Amino acid sequence: MERKTSLQAYGDWLLLALFFGYQYAVRSCAGTFADEIRGTFHIDADRFADFGAWCMLAYSCLQIPFGVVLDRIGIRRTVLFSFGICLAGNYLFTNASTFEIARFGRLLLGIGAVPAYMSAVKVIADQFSILHAGFFIGCTRAFGSALVIFCNPLLKKCSLAPGQSWQSVMDIFNGFGALLFLFCFLFLSRRTTLPLSNTNPLGKTWMAVISNPKIYLYGFLIIGTNTAVVALADLWGPSFLRAKYCLSEQQAVAYVQLIYAGMLVGSMLLPTMFMKKMKQGVRVCCWVLALIFAFLIYGSGNLSPFVLSSILLVFGFFSAVDMLFFAIGAKLSTPYTSGLIASWLNSIGMLGEPLLQKWIGISLHRQGSTVFNEQGLRVYQASDYASAMQILLILSAVCLVLSYGLRESKNPRN
Repeated sequence: MERKTSLQAYGDWLLLALFFGYQYAVRSCAGTFADEIRGTFHIDADRFADFGAWCMLAYSCLQIPFGVVLDRIGIRRTVLFSFGICLAGNYLFTNASTFEIARFGRLLLGIGAVPAYMSAVKVIADQFSILHAGFFIGCTRAFGSALVIFCNPLLKKCSLAPGQSWQSVMDIFNGFGALLFLFCFLFLSRRTTLPLSNTNPLGKTWMAVISNPKIYLYGFLIIGTNTAVVALADLWGPSFLRAKYCLSEQQAVAYVQLIYAGMLVGSMLLPTMFMKKMKQGVRVCCWVLALIFAFLIYGSGNLSPFVLSSILLVFGFFSAVDMLFFAIGAKLSTPYTSGLIASWLNSIGMLGEPLLQKWIGISLHRQGSTVFNEQGLRVYQASDYASAMQILLILSAVCLVLSYGLRESKNPRN
């Protein structure tokens, strides 16, 4: 029988989607202020990569424990606790006096951000119609992309105003997060999970999830598609575009937002377009992403604004293919496993982001650029980025090959 979604469920989903959007924007701000942050702490690319890697390492490794917690003690208490850690971590990072303290702040931020996405997916899987699950999972991602698109250029512009700095504007943004936390405290439902059942012990539900090979396959495909794009956009995108296409700081940040804009649209449309033809949809997305990675790495650095904008929009659009895998995960779940399945997929996928970001940072550092700016920091050239980013092209090519081995999935709820 088709489930009827209550008004409270829509309200819970909206609050959780906004929480996801806020933490997504905060996590990606390191790339927006890359030059300012490197100048503040006097660090090269390999140490700067720690800000992305430590945050995402915590974010990915704690997905599964938080998924169990969501299924067992509920969304409200889990989200309020983690949101508080997220706010504390961002404040510590912004106001740190040393690199080590700032890195620890990013670690806390990653921990606090963990349940943001999976809690929204759990509400959808437990309380929304299966027919609409893919659309609302995509809309959740769209909230995240929309806040990044809106907030990052605005924060960058404000930080360049007289008397302002990246720290001051991030403190203001943290105030917005505190206001959102208050709304979650006041309005998030106190009954957003099912009670424990003796017929659904933790060990049984855990084994049902980890013994499913499709979870691992979909997780790796997420790494080679969406995660590869996000790893670039979140941390290295502005710096790469500046070097490759001779852009100013503000121009580079604005162009990166086009990736998120494409992701926003793709998150809502791809599940609708390809849910009944997943194999074909995944293949199309893998082909497009592999070709664009190859073009960005090896193609011309002399493109018109229209052509570059179009490429980045398409890049972001097809990187949202991971929404197909989360929608399939929702079909595979029950109310006792929905949080665990969402967290398991997210964990496998997101674990790739810190590894890829750190890999690129180490690769850049090993290039040994001899060009330095006025602050004494290395300036990396387009050729340095081309060498460092080859790992992203390799992953996308592997996923393209794997996509030809996919089989149609049956809905176990039928």
